[in-house]
Order: sequence, then C-alpha cells, then structure tokens
Amino acid sequence: MSNTFDKISPTITAMIRLDHIHALAASHRYGRTSFWWRKRAIVSSTRAAVEIHAQLEVEIFHSALMRVTSEQPTLKKSWPEHDRIRVIIARMRVMGPQSAAYDPLFMQLMRETIHDVADEETVSLPMAERTLKNDLRVLGA
Repeated sequence: MSNTFDKISPTITAMIRLDHIHALAASHRYGRTSFWWRKRAIVSSTRAAVEIHAQLEVEIFHSALMRVTSEQPTLKKSWPEHDRIRVIIARMRVMGPQSAAYDPLFMQLMRETIHDVADEETVSLPMAERTLKNDLRVLGA
C-alpha cells in the first residue's frame, strides 16, 4: 500500500549515496596534523554514520536485494567487509586521537569504506535501481 509519504520519500539508493558522500568527505577533512579534538570529532561523526549506514544497509537494502537476486557475489562479500569495518570502529572507540595507532587505523577504516562504496556504487546500487525500481521509495521511507 502506497501513501503520499512514499511518493515524497527519497529512494533508498539516494540515501545510500548521500551516506557515501559523507564518509568520503570525512576522509578529506581528516589530517595527520589536525588538532586532536578535530580528529576526534571527525572520527566520531564518521563512526556513527558508518555504523548506522551498515546496519540499515544490511537490515533493509541487502535484505530487499537478496529477495530478488540471492546469487550476487558482491552482496555476499559485503557482510565480511562490514564486519571488518565494525572491528576497526570498535578499536578506535577505545583509543584516543593521541594514540600512535589512531591515524593509521582511521586510514584503514577509510580504505575499507571506500572499497565498500566502490562495490555498492558500481554493482549493488545500479542492480537495485533495475530490480527494485518500484520499491526504492518505500525502502527509503
């Protein structure tokens, strides 16, 4: 059943793309020579966005895609990729920006995220726009 809200809601693919832009922008704002409080703010914001994005992606987006194309290798490999991202986030949560491991760990988080973004932007999102085109706004809502 569709309602007016479904017609004005952004599509789930548009929402995912916005999340990708946010994560990529964070990697450009972060600098090794930035003040510790700036690093902590960037990491905190990125960490929250990536955690929410990954959860919604798995619970809503991937579930919907798996119903129409369960044999897609990109979807199957995204779960371990998201698990690696969660591990990095958990490690960063217990250390401060003054730690020598903080900068390299954030860069590792960004590499994993960029790899995940590349797969989604080139495979998963176009596939969803072809196979779920009538449901994208409902999923976004």
